[in-house]
Amino acid sequence: MTRLWKTALMAVLAVVGSAGPVLSAPTAPEVTEHTLTNGLKVILAEDHWHPLAALEVCYRVGVRNDPYGKQGLAHLLEHLTYRSVGLPPAEGVTPTERPGRARATTDHDTTCYSSQLVRAELARALTVEAARMATLQIGADDLAHEKAIVRKERRQLVEGDTWRNLLEEVDSVAFRLHPYRFPTVGWPETLAQIYMDDVQRHFAAYYSPANAVLVAVGDFDSRDLLAHIESTFGKTPARALPLPSLYREPAQDGERRLLVAPQAAPRLVYAYHVPAFGSQDNTALALLSTLLSGDEDARLPAVLYAHQLADAVGIEYSSLNRDPGLFYIKVALASPVNFRLTGEAVDDVLWHLREEGPQPAELERAKKQRLIDWYLDQSTRAQAARLAQYTTLSALPQAQRYPEDIRAVTAADTQRVVSRYFAPTNRVVGITGIAHQQEMDRREQGEAR
Repeated sequence: MTRLWKTALMAVLAVVGSAGPVLSAPTAPEVTEHTLTNGLKVILAEDHWHPLAALEVCYRVGVRNDPYGKQGLAHLLEHLTYRSVGLPPAEGVTPTERPGRARATTDHDTTCYSSQLVRAELARALTVEAARMATLQIGADDLAHEKAIVRKERRQLVEGDTWRNLLEEVDSVAFRLHPYRFPTVGWPETLAQIYMDDVQRHFAAYYSPANAVLVAVGDFDSRDLLAHIESTFGKTPARALPLPSLYREPAQDGERRLLVAPQAAPRLVYAYHVPAFGSQDNTALALLSTLLSGDEDARLPAVLYAHQLADAVGIEYSSLNRDPGLFYIKVALASPVNFRLTGEAVDDVLWHLREEGPQPAELERAKKQRLIDWYLDQSTRAQAARLAQYTTLSALPQAQRYPEDIRAVTAADTQRVVSRYFAPTNRVVGITGIAHQQEMDRREQGEAR
């Protein structure tokens, strides 16, 4: 359905002929910011155009904060908090098992608990989230049970997925010191080294009011809701903030390559080091991802599909990282597999963008596509998640400036970021399924003889 909507909107834009008036920002709800006496940051955006509300509570704790040898602790703690408040974990739970549609996510820098509700369910959801912040009441059986669930998650979602396996290996090579090199779920060996004291210590350090952000968007009265937040979350005493986790990754001084699972499906990943949130290049990199792979007419699909080198092409990039991260170009190779030609084709696309820049119509089309995606993603849940992520980065004013920032990107900006970051010496190349290439080489050699 999203694809149909995007196609329809693009058709409308083509008829109108101008992105300016059509893609001007809709009226956004007023955003207010408050800080409780215990340090909890509260962001409210009251909006009555529908009867829904979204609640987002984010803690500044993620993979970066896992003690060495205990990778997966932050994610395991996310699971355990559900048992503490008497609710089943968010993963695999049907909406009828608790009010609203809830989920939780642990990533590199944050752990967030999200709920989409009707107005009448807000009070209970706030009570649950306040209890999650206040105390962790679990036993040894809870810890063992959730460890087993996380191990099962890893088997299903990582070990059973060629892409996730490859990207995990690429991350481990791209970062030498930074904990971004570690997977969110850890490994069975690191989970085995996590004990009850570790969990309780992590909870006490990071689930403190001043280390959290609460965002509510939607159908409520801001004054009444703030009073309710103060009466629930305000009871949790202030605790000292944890020491900041600061890391400085050594600069990469040459291309790194790794071969993984030679018998797997043929995959190629180029991972380039790119700057952290707050760089002037973030928006240009976001637009570049659309220029490269926004649709089947974008630069990479247009070349790789036309020459039957790829079955699928994708980009993974997020600017919302506290520290420098990676820009991934992912290619699922077509048969007959040829890694050399595929890699050369990707390099050729990047070379042309660096030397010539995008065409004016191409740049405008990519901007329209980014803006359409942004406007289509204006649900209460998406708005709450966006406000929370920007607030954890101490950048709330930037949360609503995205359309203006996209419009301001120039062709020279895209050339600059390709030139600055997309050199072979700044990348990691990951390959799976090399056996397919070797088999093709053997056949060619046999035919030559």
